[in-house]
Amino acid sequence: MAYQVVTANDITKNPDVAIGVKFPFNGKGIFVKSFTTNDQALTNIKSLLLTRKGERFEQPNFGTDLLNVLFEPITSELKSFIEDTITSAVTFWLPYIDISKLDIVTFEDDNNLTHDIKISIGFTVTGIGSEQTIIIFADQNGIVKIE
Repeated sequence: MAYQVVTANDITKNPDVAIGVKFPFNGKGIFVKSFTTNDQALTNIKSLLLTRKGERFEQPNFGTDLLNVLFEPITSELKSFIEDTITSAVTFWLPYIDISKLDIVTFEDDNNLTHDIKISIGFTVTGIGSEQTIIIFADQNGIVKIE
């Protein structure tokens, strides 16, 4: 039996070929597909950030400790730990993503904040150049919203 090998050039010539599925998984009866590298990178980084280390089978180091530190007292050490866990995970698991900015704002920094912690991550996909931003809102109940 013969198999057809699809090269990267063949995929880029056909815009109807999906390269992944988007997060969250809430399509109508089927997963919502992503057709661009930017869309898939956004999904990949959300999936990485929302996965606890040890949660993924056969990949115990995949993920971050972000969900584990939400109940910790808000200190400058917590901010640097959040920054380290995000940057080290993205650098190792998603090396094609460059983090351009990482801002962590707590309720103590901004009294108008409706959540305890707001994490803004600006990133680009290597070689593409368009910057995207993910914003994570968290409180004592966990991650409340991710945009």
